[in-house]
Amino acid sequence: MKVLHVIKEVTDGGASMGLLRMCAGSTADVTATVASLIPPQAEHRARFEAAGVEVIAGVEAARTAAAAADLVQIEWWNNPYVNDFLVNTDLPAGRILLHSRGHFDAPWMCPSAELLARVDGCSVTVPSAAANPRFEHNRVRAGLPPARCVFSAAGLNAPAETAPRPHEDGDGRIRIGYLGTVEPIKMHSAMLEIAAQVIRSAPDVDFEFAGDGPLDDYRAEAERLGIGDRVRFLGFQPDPAAFLSRLDVFCYPLNPYTYATSEKALQEAMLAGLPCVAFPVGGVRDLLTPDSALLVDTPQQCADACLELARSRDLRLMYGERARQRVGSFNERREWRAELALARAEVMSRPARSRSGLGVRPEDLFAFCTDQHACPTAELAADQRADFARVAVFVEDDYAAWLDDATSEAPHHASTSEDGIPA
Repeated sequence: MKVLHVIKEVTDGGASMGLLRMCAGSTADVTATVASLIPPQAEHRARFEAAGVEVIAGVEAARTAAAAADLVQIEWWNNPYVNDFLVNTDLPAGRILLHSRGHFDAPWMCPSAELLARVDGCSVTVPSAAANPRFEHNRVRAGLPPARCVFSAAGLNAPAETAPRPHEDGDGRIRIGYLGTVEPIKMHSAMLEIAAQVIRSAPDVDFEFAGDGPLDDYRAEAERLGIGDRVRFLGFQPDPAAFLSRLDVFCYPLNPYTYATSEKALQEAMLAGLPCVAFPVGGVRDLLTPDSALLVDTPQQCADACLELARSRDLRLMYGERARQRVGSFNERREWRAELALARAEVMSRPARSRSGLGVRPEDLFAFCTDQHACPTAELAADQRADFARVAVFVEDDYAAWLDDATSEAPHHASTSEDGIPA
């Protein structure tokens, strides 16, 4: 089977790395090609090609390749590049699977029925995404079968994946760490206040943050809180295993409205046998259970949980082993290849169809593709609205930048989809 994966851009981010693992880990009867709608940087393309995965670039190249593919798999989160391709491009007869890499509970991450009517099936990366009621409503309205869960499994190529961790390195310090994007879109706005509370109560605790983001802003906040000498911002770490091996506790408090799903950083921490503290939001609630981690609902509970683990080596060892056992036994992680094969088989069983571009205007694309009722804001408190806005900007800024570049020759908005679903 020839599968064409269409993604906004091949990068070194989580969606691209999940896609690379999927392509490299697929069965021998699948030949994968990746279409990066935005031409990728040379080093990012090279990583795919070193794994034997061809990368092509641009909308026209993707449209041409779609004609030769048995199946087109859209690597989806709500962005205008992929949506414009899916909605406004004349696509040859074929079958399309929309594989969502964003959580439908997050701001502006639920696809509309009109968008789903352009595909033949949909898959998700965690079960809780498919349970979103608005998505289910739109899926049924678009006439699609139930979404299968094709989990995006992370690996950890280090001895820590199979051997017990020492948890201390002999200097008497306890290191609590975070791995992921270091910015308000992803990380809880109170993270440094949590760290400050822990540090004031435990003089032997330090925090380390690994990941890109506005690090100078965070360093300034740490100085303002008086913890600048106890907090390190390391930037992107090319070797997650090496970073995790230095930690004693993995603290993963995310924005309550996170769009994240399979949580590769959390998987890596669990594989490394680290005890985990996290809010049960997004895909975290699929991976972690109260038995395998300390799940918290407030910043105060998060600080208390970090202190509890910092003060007890036995507790760290117990929860670290439970985390390793949990990720090892997680059924969706073990069965992703089988679920992917079933999702593709269901799509392939449907008649091939061509799709004429709908002519949705650039300024109308967001509304056409997005179920804005999936995230009602009228009942939110002020702090909840602020958290919502921090995540929503991930989608809003992408559309704003794309709209600035859109040509004035964009065709007119269509009032109905080709399947007759009113816009």
